[in-house]
Amino acid sequence: MDKVKVGFVGCGMMGQLAHLTNFLESERCEVVALAEKREKLGRKVAEKYGIPNLYGSHEELCANDEIDAVVEITEDDLHAPIAIDLMNAGKHVFTEKPMATSLADAEKMAETAQEKNVKLMVGYMKRYDPGVEKAKEIVDDLIRSGEIGAITFVRSHCFGGDWVCNIGRPISTDEPAPEIKSRLPDWLPAELGREFKGYNNVYCHNINLLRFLVGEIKGISSVQLSKPGRYGKVVVFDFGPFLGTLETGGVSANFWDEEMKIYFEDGWIEIFTPPPLLRNVPAKVKVYKAGKIQEVITPYAEWDWSFRRADEHFLECIIEDKEPRSSGKDSMEDLRVMESIFKKRLGI
Repeated sequence: MDKVKVGFVGCGMMGQLAHLTNFLESERCEVVALAEKREKLGRKVAEKYGIPNLYGSHEELCANDEIDAVVEITEDDLHAPIAIDLMNAGKHVFTEKPMATSLADAEKMAETAQEKNVKLMVGYMKRYDPGVEKAKEIVDDLIRSGEIGAITFVRSHCFGGDWVCNIGRPISTDEPAPEIKSRLPDWLPAELGREFKGYNNVYCHNINLLRFLVGEIKGISSVQLSKPGRYGKVVVFDFGPFLGTLETGGVSANFWDEEMKIYFEDGWIEIFTPPPLLRNVPAKVKVYKAGKIQEVITPYAEWDWSFRRADEHFLECIIEDKEPRSSGKDSMEDLRVMESIFKKRLGI
């Protein structure tokens, strides 16, 4: 396959500003269809971008045998049922993060991808940030060489801020959003539903990035709340040989307050990730080598946008028959950790 024929499900803000133009500009694909329940919105977007086929539902899109792959950018509760339908129709699927709103749904998605022999990729774009890729190479090299000892601790911090960075305005209409049925874990108390969905939507990125850079999380040691009902939390992870923390909350700022610091016995590596919608600015990386070395290294990554690189990776995996870096099977583990955090909080 030289060129992938792509359909889109959903064309809201993230669909338009973070993904659609990337696929339209790619030489590896052709965008041939759009499914959107909001009729006026779908028509306006299809007309603006020259998308030839417009459908009112993803089921109609499933029936189009011309489509090889689908980019599904909808509300979190819809990821699982829509992706499963698409994969059952033989389509490769790219879905936005979080993969799902329950581990049960995530497991079913991964199982369906394997059964139907299709690619399932979750849009954890931070894994494709050039700075993060450089940090991953450095961490792996330091672990192999033992130059500054073993990892002793890892700290992840995200208080947010301005994540949009004046990227532009999507096409919008006055149509109401479609009604969506919640698909939360069956063990989760109803009063924690909103908190779970908010935490899962934002901080799944940090959990995913921790796993990517330093390895799998073995367990949850503790969960501390700054105030009941708010997103402010400190979670202590057990990675086996070392512990790690995830500090989360919110702040009003014209910058993005997110970083990770990986401590070794004789130094550390810091990663400062950029605002998500700030185009072509990679994460900043700083390495401190202590002990007898005593030097600070600041490697620079190429200018590029993590969303564009993630979208290109999806197409590359289809054309070259490769497993996505943020596959459904891998991303399923983020839901396992997420549910474990809330179970630890509830004492179950």
